[in-house]
Amino acid sequence: ARILEAIYEADFMDFSYGFRPKRSCHQALKAVNDTIMFKPVNHVIEADIKGFFDSVSHDWMMKFLEVRIKDSSLLLLIRRFLKAGYMEAGQRIRTNQGTPQGGNLSPMLANIFLHYVLDLWFEKRVKPNVQGQCHLVRYADDFVCMVQYQQTACRIEAMLRERFAKFGLTLHPDKTRTISFGRYERDNARRRGRKANTFDFLGFTHFCGLSRKGNFLPGRRTSRKKFSKACKEMNDWLRRVRCLSNTKDWWPMLAAKLRGHYQYYGVSGNSTMIGQFGYVTKRLLHKW
Repeated sequence: ARILEAIYEADFMDFSYGFRPKRSCHQALKAVNDTIMFKPVNHVIEADIKGFFDSVSHDWMMKFLEVRIKDSSLLLLIRRFLKAGYMEAGQRIRTNQGTPQGGNLSPMLANIFLHYVLDLWFEKRVKPNVQGQCHLVRYADDFVCMVQYQQTACRIEAMLRERFAKFGLTLHPDKTRTISFGRYERDNARRRGRKANTFDFLGFTHFCGLSRKGNFLPGRRTSRKKFSKACKEMNDWLRRVRCLSNTKDWWPMLAAKLRGHYQYYGVSGNSTMIGQFGYVTKRLLHKW
């Protein structure tokens, strides 16, 4: 993984944030907020690649690697890693596509694959040939595209589906959509008496908010799906450990879990959801 990182880190696009040194989810979230706040974008393409890690084509992966790597021994080693398969009921199951998850090499290979399939294509082919501005932010296989004009957004969504199909990938039909989002969307929603559109990215629901002075300000809160999942995981964990005779054995682990949740979701404007998680945890803690 370190060898591949040394080769490809200089090649990766600036809007790619997943599994890269000195880059994080919070930086990707800030990039989305800054783009919506300071760029003339009015539409967001919320995309979801269906079963990405299980659908990566080994043949295309090797072709992409051969562009920058000429060492046949390293290429052979990576091919063997991809073909290693997995164990089920004591039997080895070989795979013809997908990357083995859990290893430290899989995230790097995913980044390389999407660098060629999505990032380079978007920068070299899409941006120069569409009307208005368009910006991409990607974290591993999660990405959003922010576009100035609705017609351009619909065109890019169609281009994305066609592009991914070429490499054996599919955009989830129910989770991929183009929405209006931004200062104009908030004004239009208020005039028509409806709620403004929202979209989910990296565990947060992004919404059209207001600053204290009444100006447009993109906001973030914990998505309902992630909040429910966190509460369920906390409940399952407490049910396993609360029967231990000594509270001091598991109390530090509870504190660490809460700190981890607060450090990730503790962003400006998300105090309500943070407080709710603390309240739910307290209720679960005293529930027998």
